[in-house]
Amino acid sequence: MVGACVRIDRGRIVRSSTIGQGLLAASAFGYAVAHCVPASADIPSFDRVRVLETPKPIGDAALTDQNGASFKLTDLRGKVTFVLFGFTNCPDACPLSMERLRELQHSGLVGADGVAYVMISVDGERDTPAAMKAFLAKYSSEFIGLTGEPSGVTPVAAEFSAMFFKGARNPHDGHYHLAHSPQIFVLDRTGRVRAEVFSASLEAMAGVANALLR
Repeated sequence: MVGACVRIDRGRIVRSSTIGQGLLAASAFGYAVAHCVPASADIPSFDRVRVLETPKPIGDAALTDQNGASFKLTDLRGKVTFVLFGFTNCPDACPLSMERLRELQHSGLVGADGVAYVMISVDGERDTPAAMKAFLAKYSSEFIGLTGEPSGVTPVAAEFSAMFFKGARNPHDGHYHLAHSPQIFVLDRTGRVRAEVFSASLEAMAGVANALLR
């Protein structure tokens, strides 16, 4: 079965029979996913959750964690992992998503030992390990922050079907803007992307995690 979605496109409801790069591109620029029907029998249906029809394996490319050590996503195997692509200077979407993950971690709805939380920076130029560590300290000492050169992060993001775009640099102050996919990805215990979460409730996020833990 192909997943079906209904999304809200700036006040206009658009129904899509397939979910792919087009939906991700729309979500990256502020579109909200209203409801997704999963195509997997082992994960129940939840509002604002898209379940992949075919689980997507993630490779073992190495990034750098907030402590300056080399870290591979394969190191997370054995746990259900929530993964957000973002950056520490993000003004809104990233802090909101990180706060939601913090709430989930402390909700008691999921087992602490079986779930991990990861933010992968799409702004390696500014997001040094020290910057990542300071950012994560506002949310949880147990969260993992990964950063690296764009040449290293881009192929990792592609494996998730996540996208990010860097705007032109301001010639006066060197500042630049970034746009990125806002959803949170969920990896199962074998390191495969199984679901994408779009501002879902804590109960929905916990439901996905617990289904994968079972």
